[in-house]
Amino acid sequence: MRICKDLPLILILSFIYLVCQSQVFYRADLLPFNSPFDNEMAPVIYKDGIIFSSNRKNDVVLVTVDQEGNFMYNLYFVKNKGGKNWGSVELLARELSSQYNQSSAYVSSDGNTLFYTSTIGPNVKVGDYETGDTLKNGIFISTWQNNRWSYPEPFPYNNESYDVANPFISDDGRYLYFASRDPEGLGKYDIWISELKNGKWEKPINMGPVINTSESEVFPYIYRGNRLYFASGGHNSEGSLDIFYSDKIDDKWSTPVRMPKPFNSRYDDFGFVVNINMDTGYFTSNRKGTDDIYSFVSTFPNFTECPEQVEEVFCYEFYEAGNMVLDTTSLRYEWDLGDGTRIRSTRANHCYVSPGHYLVQLKVIDTLTGDIYFSEATYNLNVEKTEQPYILAPDTAYVDEEVTFDGSLTSINSFLVRNYYWDFGDGSFNNVLKPSHSYTRQGTYIVKLGVTDNPKEKKIEPQKRCANKKIVIIRR
Repeated sequence: MRICKDLPLILILSFIYLVCQSQVFYRADLLPFNSPFDNEMAPVIYKDGIIFSSNRKNDVVLVTVDQEGNFMYNLYFVKNKGGKNWGSVELLARELSSQYNQSSAYVSSDGNTLFYTSTIGPNVKVGDYETGDTLKNGIFISTWQNNRWSYPEPFPYNNESYDVANPFISDDGRYLYFASRDPEGLGKYDIWISELKNGKWEKPINMGPVINTSESEVFPYIYRGNRLYFASGGHNSEGSLDIFYSDKIDDKWSTPVRMPKPFNSRYDDFGFVVNINMDTGYFTSNRKGTDDIYSFVSTFPNFTECPEQVEEVFCYEFYEAGNMVLDTTSLRYEWDLGDGTRIRSTRANHCYVSPGHYLVQLKVIDTLTGDIYFSEATYNLNVEKTEQPYILAPDTAYVDEEVTFDGSLTSINSFLVRNYYWDFGDGSFNNVLKPSHSYTRQGTYIVKLGVTDNPKEKKIEPQKRCANKKIVIIRR
């Protein structure tokens, strides 16, 4: 007898959208290169480290102080040597440094264009300010040429009457997001967008009242083109500045959501950036008295190469090689499939309702009397569940509908499952057996379920398995 198990369709990933949402699965750490009395802020992931801004004193640039006696900001680079091991802090580019402020930078996706904030203003004198003069900030653009950064060009919409700062350039280089105190805005600082068309920047457009308030909105950062992170003193923030995010849904920005701890505190928190996998990133906070840079890492177990879930279909085809030809007699072959099902044929296709042990028999039946003429073969069939984490959930659901997920049908024989970890495909996580989750935007998501045991010794890595299943979210 040969038994051929039918294979179900394999589910294929078509869309992944990652975000950050839960305080439970992230840990924030103060980075070691922060200086105890100076400010470090606005981290940006660059090459194998980060660019950041600091008003620490250095021996390269002529020392200048502002009206409050603080040293001016410069752009620095520090290399990450792995984990919590960081190299020495160096000026990013001597050719861009001056006796005035250079801060809050961002680098284009190809690494060849630097956008940063720098001091502008009328009648500037080194180490002094003329009475009545107020220095303003503007955005400047430099390109990587001949192994150095070029002389910067000013953004055409800088203004000596108000500040323009905190640039972010989209991955395609088409849109420049920034903060500005333009008096035509809605509040103190607003976030604006300028589009690059035919090599020229278009007049900036205010992002509108969904994002901007009567308070300040600063440090815009776009993740994967559809999620805006920014800092705001409005939107019912709990500190002077809190980090918020807003999703772009059907070309409209959703109501901003305040991020939880450890990202926000009752102090200023701003300058959020994250890597492409959303498991490591940085932000700025003055929760310890001065502006400092913090890293954050995901504490959610890392499950990689999760196979598509095999749907539990217990279907088989039965046939016996070398059967006699019985067509000219009253004798016929009959399969007794062990669950009450009988099929008169040399071949039988059958789906079992559930796993179990079944006695499968091939008999020769006299169709005139119904008697068993003889038994051709007898087999013990063990129908087993596929060893895998199993995601019980609908294939389709609606936007903003509460979807129930269930991992209780998981079948793992190699270890005792103690923990369940859910990744809902939109960056939201959970670690209970039967969680509920709602999606705020339509699309196709890959849901992952990872399971682990609890090793007796903490030094031993837990055994783990994972699987994924797609769910399609549509609008009503």
